[in-house]
Amino acid sequence: MKNLKFSIGVLSWKGYDSLHNSLQSYEKYGLNLLTKSKFMCLPEYSNRGIELAKKFGYKPILFKNNIGILNGFKSLAINMPDGPLLLLENDLPLVENNTTTFNLLKQSFEHLYKYDVAQVRLRSIKDPGDPFHSIHKYNNYWGSGYLKKIKRFFRPIKAKKLIGTGIYTEKNPHSKFSKYISKLENGSYLITSEIMNWSNLAIIVDRNFFLNVIIREAEITNSNKKINGFKNIEIELNKKWWRDKRWNLIITNGLFKHLRVDDRGY
Repeated sequence: MKNLKFSIGVLSWKGYDSLHNSLQSYEKYGLNLLTKSKFMCLPEYSNRGIELAKKFGYKPILFKNNIGILNGFKSLAINMPDGPLLLLENDLPLVENNTTTFNLLKQSFEHLYKYDVAQVRLRSIKDPGDPFHSIHKYNNYWGSGYLKKIKRFFRPIKAKKLIGTGIYTEKNPHSKFSKYISKLENGSYLITSEIMNWSNLAIIVDRNFFLNVIIREAEITNSNKKINGFKNIEIELNKKWWRDKRWNLIITNGLFKHLRVDDRGY
C-alpha cells in the first residue's frame, strides 16, 4: 500500500487497555503504515501511555493534567500539519481489512475537498459498537407507529436533526429521505448539518477548517453541560448555528467500531 497524505491524531485520557486494543488493530490492518504523521495526545499521562505511543510510532503530546476533549483535539490539530486529519479517541478499533481501509480513506480525503465538507464520518455502519445513543433517539421519532408521528409533529426541529442517523438504521435512507440524503458513487452518503449534529467519533476534517471554524465556535459557546468539567465540542455545536450553516457532511460505510475494553482508567 502507498502512503496517503494525511495525519492521524489519537486522544487518550487514560483508558490504556482500550488504547492498546485500538492500536493493535491499526497495526493489524495497515492503518499505521499509511502515514508517518501520527500523533497522540495524552492528558494526565502515565509511562504506559508514553510506551504505547512510541511502540506504535505516534509522537506523544503530554499534559500533566486532564484538559478535556475540546482542548485535547485542539492540541492535536495544532501539532499536526495542514491537510486532512483523521481524529480518533482511544476506544475506536479498526474493523475492516487493509484494502478496504486504504480505499475508503483515499476516497474520503478526495471527497473532503471535492464536496467541501465539514467532516467525513468513519464509524462503521454494519458494526458501529456501543453506546450509540443517536440510534435510540432516531427510533423514538422515526420508528413506526402513530405516537412517533405525534412526536414529529410537536417537535419538528428535534425530528429533523435526527434524520441523518437514519443512515445507520434504514436499508435505503436516501430513498426514505430523498430530500436530505444523497448516495455517492462509492456508497457513502452526502447530507448537511441541518439533519445531523457534529460528532467527535472517528472523523476526517481539514486542519484549518477544524481549528479556525469548529474549535473557535466551540470555544466561544457557553454551555452549562460539560464532560468532567470541560467542553467537548459536540455539546457546544448542538445548536442553531450548526444547523443553519448547512455544512456538507459525508457518512461513509465506516472503518471503526466504538468499543471500550476492560477498565477505562477513570
